[in-house]
Amino acid sequence: MFALTRFLLQSYTRKHAYFAAFAATLISMGLLYSYKPNPVMDSYAVTSVFLFIGSAWIALSFLNHAGPQQEQLHMIHIGSMRKYLLSQITALIIPVILLTFIFILYPIVFRMFGEPVRFHELMLAICGHLVMGILGFALALFCQKGLMANGTRATSILLILMIVSIAAKSLTGLLPEALAWLRWILPPVSLMMNGLMNSKSIPTYEVWGTLGYGLFYFAVLVLVYTAISVRRDART
Repeated sequence: MFALTRFLLQSYTRKHAYFAAFAATLISMGLLYSYKPNPVMDSYAVTSVFLFIGSAWIALSFLNHAGPQQEQLHMIHIGSMRKYLLSQITALIIPVILLTFIFILYPIVFRMFGEPVRFHELMLAICGHLVMGILGFALALFCQKGLMANGTRATSILLILMIVSIAAKSLTGLLPEALAWLRWILPPVSLMMNGLMNSKSIPTYEVWGTLGYGLFYFAVLVLVYTAISVRRDART
């Protein structure tokens, strides 16, 4: 399985399909830190959203870079659809980890903050970026060509999902109280961003609980995606 993960990453990077997404994500970070000093957790909250968007973009190009024939060969070679899907997800986690450490270390190394980063802030920022990143690519799983033949429509749906996820707190605030529960159906990007930004005023258990909910949401998306893919494979 790890051999297939490595092969998928090598195949993807050889086609340079990742360059635009990586470059745009890093340029966004550079623009954010174009002046200093910056507030610690506010800045990390913003870069975590950059990672959410960037990982979705990277995932979409990664999932679409191989043809259906090549995917069938991979599944035959590894022995099952579930192992192939796990290899895909493992491959997508690697750029999330890489970008997380770039986003975390860059402002520290180049002294972009106006105050020292405390240990609990560092841990919160790392976990926040990781959860945001995996949520981004989890949404992209459902918008690949294998599930949506119309690439333009799939990209549009993914963009709408990301925009609604980022603005969910404001959007659900406009709804009647009876519909306030809808905020828990949408990806908890807005909730996590708010938790990171206001980590000094929000109880610690609540901030970590929000990140835990984001991780749970990711797990549900992966399970649903796996079930859909396995059923689709059984029918073909």
